[in-house]
Amino acid sequence: MILRCLLPLFILFGSCSNATEVTSKKSALRILFVGNSLTYTNDLPQLVQEIGKYDSVSIEYSTLSFPNYSLEDHWNEGKVQKEIETGHYDFVVAQQGPSALPESQVLLLEYARRLAEICRKNNTPMALYMVWPSSSRSFDLDNVIYSYTQAATQTQSLLCPAGLAWKYAWESTPGLPLYGNDNFHPSMTGSLLAAFTVYGTLAQKNNFDFLMSEKSPWSEIPKKSLDILKQAALKALEK
Repeated sequence: MILRCLLPLFILFGSCSNATEVTSKKSALRILFVGNSLTYTNDLPQLVQEIGKYDSVSIEYSTLSFPNYSLEDHWNEGKVQKEIETGHYDFVVAQQGPSALPESQVLLLEYARRLAEICRKNNTPMALYMVWPSSSRSFDLDNVIYSYTQAATQTQSLLCPAGLAWKYAWESTPGLPLYGNDNFHPSMTGSLLAAFTVYGTLAQKNNFDFLMSEKSPWSEIPKKSLDILKQAALKALEK
């Protein structure tokens, strides 16, 4: 499947300008999502595609997402390199697990660097999709945010700050049900918040006023909760 990512304001100017050129000239985008179950749960790429429809942006996506895969696993398998080289994507969105521990941060950075180099050779902006820890390790959320932020900065990649948006949403409404039943994978509410940050980065949005709830995958989410998600995503995108 093909997917997208968010634009961090602190990323080096060259990467931002490339992404700006892509999104400003196209009303249709091809995105490759690379990750694991935190990407395919609730079909995050499809949620991003649906958001784009409301904004008159057509999104075609492909995904390379498999259970428990890290970026190292994707790299060693070799499919992602071939897909980037032949797929003619506008964006590559890459994700692995929380990567909060020091050894995991090293691996995230190493394989993000390798993927970023392939993307640069193919003139394709890469974004890192920041995730979150399990509920039992909620104390690691700031380390997850740090890990993905540093990896994006050092590889000159874009950043989709979903984990940061989760943090802001909980600060506003502590009981917001962002986790699914296993307290690690996202609920539909959690996936939608992540999708807002992904689309918001790629399309460089400073509002989500164009979104409607009728006949959408998120139609069962109460309007009050939907407004909380929008504000949390926008706050994360400002950083």
